[in-house]
Amino acid sequence: MAQWLFPACNAGFKTTLKLFSDFKIEGQENIPDSGPLLVASNHLSNLDPAIVAAALPRPPVFLAKKELFKFRLGSALMRGYGAYPVDRRSTDVRALNWITRQLLSEHRIAIVFPEGTRSKTGGLLIGQSGLAHIAMLTGVPIIPFALTGSENLQNPLKVLKPTATLGLKIGEPFVVSGSEGRASRKKTADVTAEIMVRIAKMLPHDQRGEYSDKCGINMIQTSEYVWSTSEESA
Repeated sequence: MAQWLFPACNAGFKTTLKLFSDFKIEGQENIPDSGPLLVASNHLSNLDPAIVAAALPRPPVFLAKKELFKFRLGSALMRGYGAYPVDRRSTDVRALNWITRQLLSEHRIAIVFPEGTRSKTGGLLIGQSGLAHIAMLTGVPIIPFALTGSENLQNPLKVLKPTATLGLKIGEPFVVSGSEGRASRKKTADVTAEIMVRIAKMLPHDQRGEYSDKCGINMIQTSEYVWSTSEESA
């Protein structure tokens, strides 16, 4: 996938973040330099994809609501940045196949916001099953991101002056256990819950939302992932 727009946008946004925001990243050492990876983050504002991308070592791809691709110019810009349209109202097989190809064939990083939409309260919303399906289908490791402070950056023009205090905590990668074959609805729901709990544990208590009372669950559907030397050097 040609991301002709991403390098310039990413470099410019990193500069504006440095100039206008207090942006602290914890756990950046948990991100490998190579290999496919699913980044799972909470979602507070329109600028979240750019903020998360600014913390990554290589250009990511991501899914965006199809309404942003309605006009030819907007579609060209979104695709040039690394986005692909997804219909959030149904199971979008085309989008699922696209992101699977990006992970398995291109060994890309894919950013996914499992809530499916921005939280207007600041607290975590119920996670949707899409990320769990992708993780079980591909076996690709997931890395949880917990973002705070971006709710003040709703206007996309804030990319030019992102005045905010931002925090980004990056957890350790993990994988879905025993994901071979078609998963049951319960398995998918359990995996989704564990993904969301891993994000919630890194957020302040008042931002854990729907998962504030679930952070003590046993992680039986996922397990920690250790990057091998061969993967890091691939």
